[in-house]
Amino acid sequence: MKTIDEYTNYLFNCCFTDDAFDPEDHEDHLKMSWELFDNYSWEDIYPVWVEYLHTKCDTPEDVINFVNLYIYYEAADQTVPNPIEFISYLYFKVDMDKYWDEAGDLFDGLAINILSKQGLVNTMENPYYNPLKDERILSGISAWKSI
Repeated sequence: MKTIDEYTNYLFNCCFTDDAFDPEDHEDHLKMSWELFDNYSWEDIYPVWVEYLHTKCDTPEDVINFVNLYIYYEAADQTVPNPIEFISYLYFKVDMDKYWDEAGDLFDGLAINILSKQGLVNTMENPYYNPLKDERILSGISAWKSI
């Protein structure tokens, strides 16, 4: 059986927007992600994925690709043990003033999904919630900048 690291390298060492990535009826990466989730718990997978994000995703484009793949592999439906830290890191790595067209809606959607699932945001009470106006996220971004 493959290790989580082996699965992770296969799953994230690709380009989500490449035409050759998981063409119709050949969703090899998606099927591999299902195999990973069948073989290991999310509690064991998540730290490896975050480590990959922190060590292998150096550019904003790498981080955007990671988020696209993270969502594609259905990880956005999982509980994140440190949601503010995770989300603020993404925004820290990708300047939304520069990359809004490529990543704004993508990141906001992921952030709102994670925070809503974990009871940290209620979009029924706050339908105009914006992660980049959330003091918790802004504080997290500042903390990343100081490291």
